[in-house]
Amino acid sequence: MAATTELIDHKSTDFFCSIHSRNANESLLGSAPRSDVWFLLEYAGRWGSKAFKESSVSDAIKTQVNQQLNTIPNARLLLIKQDGRAQDGFAFYVARATATPPQLYRFSLDDYDDLLDINLVGLARGDAQFDAHMSEEPLFAVCTNGLRDQCCALNGVAAYQALSAEFGAPIWQSTHHGGHRFSANMLCMPYGLSYGHMDIAEHPAEIVGALLAGELPLENLRGRSIYDEGVQAAEGLLRAASGLRGVNELGFVEAQAVSGGEQAVRFEDAAGRTHRVRIREHVSETLAYVSCVGDKQAPLINYELIQHEIE
Repeated sequence: MAATTELIDHKSTDFFCSIHSRNANESLLGSAPRSDVWFLLEYAGRWGSKAFKESSVSDAIKTQVNQQLNTIPNARLLLIKQDGRAQDGFAFYVARATATPPQLYRFSLDDYDDLLDINLVGLARGDAQFDAHMSEEPLFAVCTNGLRDQCCALNGVAAYQALSAEFGAPIWQSTHHGGHRFSANMLCMPYGLSYGHMDIAEHPAEIVGALLAGELPLENLRGRSIYDEGVQAAEGLLRAASGLRGVNELGFVEAQAVSGGEQAVRFEDAAGRTHRVRIREHVSETLAYVSCVGDKQAPLINYELIQHEIE
């Protein structure tokens, strides 16, 4: 049977893809944007739809940065900013989400030209020369890029302001992560943990507080960006079933596709135990618009834990 959706004038001025997604009860789990290394550059100017490309950073810097990013597998660049922050140079962060444990580096740039002196490929490898720039404090990036999608302005700004008032310095605005319809979207670095609908989360401050304490809350979790969708879902479902909450308490070992839309995934916990889980993907005939503009739609997907064994 062909996939269907209700008839909606999604190009009208009062259509919001995030509200449509919520009304359809779309699951968040397994929807995190995919990236192993995140680069976050402070830029307080206007953010366009293609923020870095449309920024006032010189073309020479853009070219060199993009050339290096293109050689780093699964790398993403976001622009970030904070309301009311005194502009004494520019902050530049690099999150190695695949490191064990994940690592966050912080640089203070006098000018964007300083980027030309930083070996981004070496940073992505975790070269020892950058150890002095290691940061112990997590960073939270809330997408507020309204010129990319109006839902990110509607929901993201509200979430950023509320969390910033509560926690201050660790909370940043950012450009587009991926998944407009899940806004307000928040990333927790260096872990690459993605959360959605943060503007309507029941306990948004508790989510951030738990992450600052090194725990992984499951409320509003989209997944961990270093994993593909099924593994993201498997981690969330396993944690819900086992009670394991340490942010680095589970390590992915392997995943294997099984017939019937099932996937077998193996993790190892901090105690050395192996967790074998099997999940089943359910693809709905109902479709959701992926943004407030354009015609692109995606099926609603949710995942079910059907087996969990501990060795």
